[in-house]
Amino acid sequence: MTETTSYARAQQQLRDRIRDAWAQQPLYIDEIVRPGLTQNQLKAIRHASRQTEDTGLTHFLAIIPGLQTMGYGDWAKFTSDFAFDMHEESGAKQTLVLFSEGETSARSFAYLVTDNGPVVPPGAPELMKSKSDDFIPVELAVPYYLQVLVAAAEGTEPPPAPDFDTRDVGTRSEDYIERFGLDNSDPDTLVFGATTAAALGATLWLLSRRNRYSWRKELTTKPELVKSHNLKKAVTEAATPIPEPVRPDDETWALYDRGRRVQDALTALTSTHPDWAESVDFAHRNGVLVLVTLDRWVRRQLRRRSGTVDDEPRFCFLFPHHRRDIDDHVLKQSGRSLTVGLCADCREELGTGHDPERLMVPKLPGSRRAVPYFQRDDAYALSGFGSFQSLDEAVLDEMSPEPSAAGRSR
Repeated sequence: MTETTSYARAQQQLRDRIRDAWAQQPLYIDEIVRPGLTQNQLKAIRHASRQTEDTGLTHFLAIIPGLQTMGYGDWAKFTSDFAFDMHEESGAKQTLVLFSEGETSARSFAYLVTDNGPVVPPGAPELMKSKSDDFIPVELAVPYYLQVLVAAAEGTEPPPAPDFDTRDVGTRSEDYIERFGLDNSDPDTLVFGATTAAALGATLWLLSRRNRYSWRKELTTKPELVKSHNLKKAVTEAATPIPEPVRPDDETWALYDRGRRVQDALTALTSTHPDWAESVDFAHRNGVLVLVTLDRWVRRQLRRRSGTVDDEPRFCFLFPHHRRDIDDHVLKQSGRSLTVGLCADCREELGTGHDPERLMVPKLPGSRRAVPYFQRDDAYALSGFGSFQSLDEAVLDEMSPEPSAAGRSR
């Protein structure tokens, strides 16, 4: 058996053990490392897990042996993929997942996972090293990392970063736990000097994250669309008669009928929501933007003398005003895989493990609670702004008191 095959087999066996344990409780301590942990270490780990559970956030914690023979990248991929699988099984909006080695020093892999994948603090393993380039012990790493993840999930300040320096007590090869008597005393009573770089790194990461993901808790009001896209004038122009096609064939008459439906949808939307231009529900302005864009596209095609028709405009599923390079993308939402249109910027954010900005709207009329528009049950959610069905059709089904125009009789 080759080293690669042996390592893959060991990983799968470890994965199976962790998954079986996590099905019963959030804390797993591998049987290989458990005998080497002191009572104080076990106490610190269990206490940290209980504290995290008390927050109401879903978490999974695994204390594992150090399987580093194939390198950091391979182990990071294993843990991040595993973390995302557990998030999908949990059904939670956010899942905290921490893997930490349970030996004399603990390399840790911490993930805050959403439907778009795991997010980690930049340079997380390096953040948890001491001045002497060692990883801190497991009984300090586990509580710290769990507190950092909870802070990131809740948008609060992270805890101060623990630090230690073995250079003043001997060589780097000495056993830190034995040297400091952590096997005989309570690690919570030990005082560690703050590492300015580590604490600053965690704080900057958290502030960056809070800024990046502030959309999660706020109703979307930007970018301003009414003036920048002259939407009120566009709605008035869209109410003018649809021109008959220059090339009267079945394809262009079908476009003419589509233009009539877009007109009817705009009338239905603006009549049902007369405050669409000022409403806190930003979805209406996005809906108007999509419909007037479709109206202009139809009118251009009907004026064409050539037989070539331009492709229909597409809109980003997550935020419809995004228009750059829309392409199909398989997006995981609430445990389901959906093929939707995403712009290049959102695809890039997903590719780097970030959570793209989304169109946030009131959960209910008049509510200040913000949710992604697709979590509601309305025309915008049902159509996905064109990802699932045409927005004009969805608006007419939901908002129009009368059937849409049947098109031109001929």
